[in-house]
Amino acid sequence: MRFQTTLRIFNERLMFRQKVARFSRNEEGALTIFASFMVLMMLMVCGIAVDLMQNEMMRTRVQNTLDRAVLAASDLDQEQPPEVVVRDYFAKVGMADFVNEIEITPGAELPTTNYRIVRAEARTRTPSIYMAMTGVYSLPVYTSGTAEETIENSEISLVLDISGSMRNNGKIGNLRVAAKEFIDAVLEDDVADTTSLNIVPYAGQTNPGPVVFQRAGGRPFATFLPDEVTGDPVVFGEKYFDDDGNEIDVPYNTMSSCLDLQDSDFNNINLPSGGYDQTPYFMNWSIDAPTMDWGWCPQNRSSIRYAQNDAEQLKSFIDSMRLHDGTGTQYGMKYGVALLNPSSNSTFRALNNAGLVPDRFADRPASFDDDETRKFIVLMTDGQITDQYRPKEDAAWINADQADSRSPLNNRKADRLNPYGQNENVNNFYAVCNQAKDAGITVYTIAFEAPSSAVEQMKRCASSPALFYNARGVEISTVFKSIARQINQLRLTQ
Repeated sequence: MRFQTTLRIFNERLMFRQKVARFSRNEEGALTIFASFMVLMMLMVCGIAVDLMQNEMMRTRVQNTLDRAVLAASDLDQEQPPEVVVRDYFAKVGMADFVNEIEITPGAELPTTNYRIVRAEARTRTPSIYMAMTGVYSLPVYTSGTAEETIENSEISLVLDISGSMRNNGKIGNLRVAAKEFIDAVLEDDVADTTSLNIVPYAGQTNPGPVVFQRAGGRPFATFLPDEVTGDPVVFGEKYFDDDGNEIDVPYNTMSSCLDLQDSDFNNINLPSGGYDQTPYFMNWSIDAPTMDWGWCPQNRSSIRYAQNDAEQLKSFIDSMRLHDGTGTQYGMKYGVALLNPSSNSTFRALNNAGLVPDRFADRPASFDDDETRKFIVLMTDGQITDQYRPKEDAAWINADQADSRSPLNNRKADRLNPYGQNENVNNFYAVCNQAKDAGITVYTIAFEAPSSAVEQMKRCASSPALFYNARGVEISTVFKSIARQINQLRLTQ
């Protein structure tokens, strides 16, 4: 009996061991377990991805709102306090509680400064759905943004063609409108406090005015022009009177003040100095009296205006400019660049003493490496650079006799000199353009209904192809507005 019991127990144990061995060797169902595990992992990963996607969508919404808010708040024309603007933007999209920090530079104590920096942070959290299973119940949303509007000190030379051909096709009228709109744009509101504008008209020559003429050592070509019959002094163009109201004799060469520059003057971008002959009083081509004044050199009333910021006075000057003979773009560019060169500072102080430059700009032009000052030239022409003609006799009566059909030099070529040919003048023009760009001046150029040669000259002078414009008719206004917008651009920084 006992033996049987022992044998039965032994057999049961043996059978159990065999079953365990067979079970350990059986692979049925293993794939199902693995697949279940992988499905669970994939669901977890997808769930985490959904949580992260929701978090990123919220971050993008908050960031976009923040960028718009700080950009609007940094606008110096914004009438509301910057902090109010930022909070209002968030409140209108239901995110008022998200604003964490707002920093305004330079702050409320300097509301009229020429720059404003607005920095803000926004924070919130997005609830987790799937990640909550792992103990992560929400995800953070941190955003920040900075916007800056800076009205940097700007020095601008507006170099304008007033040659006789501008009378055709209404060009001078379109230019006057466009130039006045440009003046309004670059001298708008607080910008005027930090922007000085030189207006440099040019025809055959550029007239720097009597003060600069004398400072440069200008040598008048004649004390007066004698009547060829009586020998008495003769006054051309306008009558002059003394303090008692008596008509007086005035040397006619005081009508204009152009300096006859030499080739070497185009190897630098300084104002002329050291002594120059005065450009004679003459015409090469016939005058169109309704639109033009006599002279290859613009008369003093159409001379350069220095470092101004009174928009109304400048617009009045634009309206009063008269056309003259020739196209000496190289002279206009030379003076335009020189008036942005810090080497001209002593002349600006002298012009300030003479009441021709406002006190706030007496210390201009600023240094080329001044980080707070930008320098621009806007050069416009409607024609190619011409030869530089001169009369053989500077003070010959016939040069200024508007009633004599022989007076223009083109009608008496035997009396005409051509000391500087067209190619030489074009090369001088390019030399000044290159020096301006090398100095860091931004050069915009405009060919206004100009021939192909002038178009090429303007293209080569511009700081880049994108800063050259080719305009016709009223398009000139659009061009000037585009340039003004670029000068007054608003920057968003991250």
